[in-house]
Amino acid sequence: MITVALSATIGAPTERVWQALTDPNERVTWDDRVLGIVESVSHGANQGANRTRPRVRPSSPNRTNERRSSSVTKWRFRLGGVPLVMHDETLADEPTERRVSRISIGSMRFDQTLMLRREDDGNGPRTQLSMKLVAHNRIAVIGEVVERLDVQKIIIEYVDATLRQVQKYCEADA
Repeated sequence: MITVALSATIGAPTERVWQALTDPNERVTWDDRVLGIVESVSHGANQGANRTRPRVRPSSPNRTNERRSSSVTKWRFRLGGVPLVMHDETLADEPTERRVSRISIGSMRFDQTLMLRREDDGNGPRTQLSMKLVAHNRIAVIGEVVERLDVQKIIIEYVDATLRQVQKYCEADA
């Protein structure tokens, strides 16, 4: 398995960064790899057919505010200039703190964890955004296999681009 973890300090409140990361309409604005939303559906109870609030389910005594859902957003996504469909399945949310997702882009699949930490100081609100991806060593691509070093390069570029773009977007609002 390949694990890549990077972080960025964003000059914006944690709530603003969380909204940029979790609102599909905002992602279309800040992520230049996203070409549009194909579908966004949440499955749960008490909020209509397509958008529902995830139920609260404690996973440990320290994580009583964790929310689990089976929400899936499908995006038209450009990876290395190639248009593909990206499936983003949210597995767990701790609002304004942590989001765990399973992502697939074409034949590439990885687990993504986003963690936010408030770092306010005399210069104003700041947020430390950490992003960790765990992917398989190889990706099958129509009769060929993309090996470990190339997969690692793709994953690092994905994380770096995501952090830079959300930072630029949120700091423009601040």
